[in-house]
Amino acid sequence: MKEKFITFETFAGYGGAHFALKKFNIPHSVIGFSEFDKYAVEIYEHNHKGVKGYGDITKIDPNKLPDFNLFTGGFPCQPFSTAGSGLGEEDIRGTLFHDIIRICEVKQPDNILLENVKGLTTKRHKGTLETIRKELRRIGYENIHIQLINTKNYGIPQNRERVWIYATKKEIPLGFSLVPEKQPLTKHFEDYLDQKINEELYLNKKQIDRLIEIHKVDLNVDRPYCFDVYNKKIKKEGICMTLTEPHHNATRVVEPKNGYYRVRKLSTTEHFRLMGFSDGEIDFGNLSYSQICKRAGNGWDINVAGLILKNIYNFYYEN
Repeated sequence: MKEKFITFETFAGYGGAHFALKKFNIPHSVIGFSEFDKYAVEIYEHNHKGVKGYGDITKIDPNKLPDFNLFTGGFPCQPFSTAGSGLGEEDIRGTLFHDIIRICEVKQPDNILLENVKGLTTKRHKGTLETIRKELRRIGYENIHIQLINTKNYGIPQNRERVWIYATKKEIPLGFSLVPEKQPLTKHFEDYLDQKINEELYLNKKQIDRLIEIHKVDLNVDRPYCFDVYNKKIKKEGICMTLTEPHHNATRVVEPKNGYYRVRKLSTTEHFRLMGFSDGEIDFGNLSYSQICKRAGNGWDINVAGLILKNIYNFYYEN
């Protein structure tokens, strides 16, 4: 029997690590997950039945956790995000990293894989990133890889840059890279759109006129494109902007219609295709549109995560 990752998944959302491990057939078991948001817990438990939930990470006693050799966590990104407050460790959510350290110091898993937004690598948060590195080393993880990886370089047309932090107790050989081999885009934004659209997703004329007035943009198009509201431009290269929580209202689809154009929100299935899911791979249960899309905005691209985990698995068990 092949060795497997025994996984504890924190800040779990819909279970990005769990889905990624399954998608790439990486031998694994998941012994538990930690998640605070009740809607995220609902969708996790709906899709990963039988995995024990440990609730809020700040309240977990690590001595009561089973042993595991892979710890995963996409710890909250708002403190480091350009779309959030950008306060770093001045924001109390920025200190949740210390709960990762608190648990891993006791449990000492062989592998730690963490994810956050690109903002963590900026000059403004250089001190925070260095603190993360120092804390990992303090508890025994000398071998640390930190890489910025973009979804659009791995076959999915979403410009989603995330920083991935891998720490291990095993000596990393020369030539190892956390970064998977790049894959060309063979499909573009319009290929990820639904064929049949729910009319409720479309903006009315008043809303569209307001959009044009505020953003001074020409929405006349000859094919469906992503309209990046945040940067006030239509992305005619066929790539979607970074998916965010719905309340940011940052992503729209612009499509031609009878010599005119229409503007709409992305559907739930379109959100998740752009996060690496195949149709039917995730069950949304009874969650609302807003809650489903919030999960996508905060979640892991399971295609990228799976490629990274495959690299780690091959390194860890074959070296």
